[in-house]
Amino acid sequence: MSRVAPLRPPYSDADAAGINSWGHPDRTYEPLLLVRCLQRHPALAAKLRKLGESLYVDAQLPPRVRTLAILRICALLGCAYEWGGQAAFWGPLAGVSGAECDALVTGIDPGWSQDERVLIAAVDEVERTGSWAAQTWDALGATLSEEQRMELLIAVGWYRTICTLCNGLDLPIEEWMRRWPI
Repeated sequence: MSRVAPLRPPYSDADAAGINSWGHPDRTYEPLLLVRCLQRHPALAAKLRKLGESLYVDAQLPPRVRTLAILRICALLGCAYEWGGQAAFWGPLAGVSGAECDALVTGIDPGWSQDERVLIAAVDEVERTGSWAAQTWDALGATLSEEQRMELLIAVGWYRTICTLCNGLDLPIEEWMRRWPI
């Protein structure tokens, strides 16, 4: 299953509140295995949720840009669990097709726009070097404000952390998630 046993129903009132506070209000899937594992450490789970939520609520980064960046960092880190959830749920909401989700893993170009190529290369660069060269910062600035570029850095770093957690916990892909394309 996973290296940390997830909480299972029946949940205490506090655990139920913590678990149910995660995710999109319109989700149709059961509470994530990741969330049920995290709830074993409720204080940490609550802090992590707040930062993750801030990337979606009142955020300035366009949903498609955010989703492409998240899917790419998941792909670079080989995190089938988080990639699968993002591809299945957030991909359609953000207008990212299944073929585009898969392409971020396989490297096959489905016809990215020039701005999307810059974005993907920027995620690759920050993963490889921990930063962006001035040229990358400026290239992203053609379509993203300074605030959006900061959000992009935070989103990539946040999902790098989540991928490390998912991979370290050895979380299996859940039934509703998109399958890794390779």
